[in-house]
Amino acid sequence: MRALPLAVLLLGACSPAPRTADAFAADPVAARATVAACDAGERRGDCAAARAGLAEARRRERMAAYRRAF
Repeated sequence: MRALPLAVLLLGACSPAPRTADAFAADPVAARATVAACDAGERRGDCAAARAGLAEARRRERMAAYRRAF
């Protein structure tokens, strides 16, 4: 019975930290993949951050296109 709390701690320590919206904005490919996995029900942890990061990446792309137009 003592091994159970230790196992929980070890598994928790091994899990990666959730990515932030800024991290997803810097990597739109990962953001798209994460959003697709969230929509398919495969992920739940960082879905909101992935969606926010993807929105920010798209905003940056639009602004870059806008700047190139002038």
